[in-house]
Amino acid sequence: MHRYLLAGTAAVALAAPAVAETISTAVTQPVKTSTIKNGTADAITISSTGSVTPAGGTAVTMDSNHAVTNQGAIGISNANGAIGILANAGTSGAIANSGTIAIDETYAPTDADKDGDLDGSFATGSNRFGIRTAGAHAGALVNSGTITVEGNDSAGTWLGGPLTGNLTHDGTTKVVGDRSIGVYAGAVAGDVRLAGQVTAQGQGAIAAQF
Repeated sequence: MHRYLLAGTAAVALAAPAVAETISTAVTQPVKTSTIKNGTADAITISSTGSVTPAGGTAVTMDSNHAVTNQGAIGISNANGAIGILANAGTSGAIANSGTIAIDETYAPTDADKDGDLDGSFATGSNRFGIRTAGAHAGALVNSGTITVEGNDSAGTWLGGPLTGNLTHDGTTKVVGDRSIGVYAGAVAGDVRLAGQVTAQGQGAIAAQF
């Protein structure tokens, strides 16, 4: 028994580490897995010192079969249709967020009539997403960090098709906006864990829908 254990340990120690292109500085343009490595495809890791903060559109696009890992910051402000991480339909690769994703706006309701209650809508923008899959996707999706989304008809995490892989939420998701959803998923061929904190504020808003 000891020989088998030692042999297994040695095999693990000799395994080559996964390779990915690491973003460790502030990037203000969108990035894609298909072109991240000098115009060729590779996995993307945003380190704790890195950030991707374009003015609009999608910050990080998985358009090849490569993983996306965010340990730093992804952010877009005041842009309708903005997405933090988007996985194109039919792609495969793990999506992991242990950093922050903020798809928000500078608008904030005020107490215009001084009655002690905030007036106006919760948000003015729309169609914003922290993490979104555009169709069927294969690979684990894990959020152990923080996702903040402000916008109507928006979502923290939105699975737009079947997921083949585990869906794990141990972090924090906060959405603000009418008809918005914290975590949305349909068919999942894998384990589902919904823990941490998920909050949704707005008319018709839902914290989690499966």
